[in-house]
Amino acid sequence: MNILTLAREALIARLSTITVENGYHTHAGGNVRGGWLNEVIKAADISYPLIVVQKAKGLAPVAGPHAIKVLSGFNVIGAVDAGLDGYESAVEDLEHDLIRCLMTTAGQLPDWLPRGVPMLAIGAPESFPPADGSKAALVLIPVYLHTIIQGKFP
Repeated sequence: MNILTLAREALIARLSTITVENGYHTHAGGNVRGGWLNEVIKAADISYPLIVVQKAKGLAPVAGPHAIKVLSGFNVIGAVDAGLDGYESAVEDLEHDLIRCLMTTAGQLPDWLPRGVPMLAIGAPESFPPADGSKAALVLIPVYLHTIIQGKFP
């Protein structure tokens, strides 16, 4: 399996640890899916809270000696079914869980990422109220996995 796939799967596995038993506010880790949010929320078996890991635009690659660092982008989207009134606290609980789950310690390699993915960066979270007939309120957090792709040697 290639390093890009391993990195994406590691991100999904990490988000799956979000449970109250692990010290988080929600059980969203029991409902993590890959794919496109607009397709996932159409599924008949959808439940909330929900986390969707959606491929997104990455950052510019950085060349190195016999390797390139690719900054693969993902939108980590948390969704709660809270209706139009009072959804803010539920979205904030999920936002807090996502940030805590993805935060790293400066100078330390995250132990949950595969070798070749030395770090990740998260962008500024954005919240969205329920819209377009949906009862789901959303929080979106951009995530960039710094992935080293080695050159081929003869």
